[in-house]
Amino acid sequence: MDTVQELRAALQAGHGFAGDAEHLDSELAAQLLRRVPVDQVADVAEVGTVIDLAAVAEIFAAYRGRVLLAADRDTADAVDETVYDLLARQGAE
Repeated sequence: MDTVQELRAALQAGHGFAGDAEHLDSELAAQLLRRVPVDQVADVAEVGTVIDLAAVAEIFAAYRGRVLLAADRDTADAVDETVYDLLARQGAE
């Protein structure tokens, strides 16, 4: 998974966790559709979309990690068990 398209395809195929495909798209859209505030237009060489590539890379890396984590069945089972235990504790309080 070296491209956003490959990551998106893996998530849409059911790799990763429930809702990841939709969340990836919404997080990327939020980052990619940020516009220059009107009072800062003079500070930008070209008016248009301002993209923080480091933030996009962090989003990509996080979802790629989730796909890899979900692919390791033992780790995914351990995460599921921990989440179940935490939810059970919250319900008991």
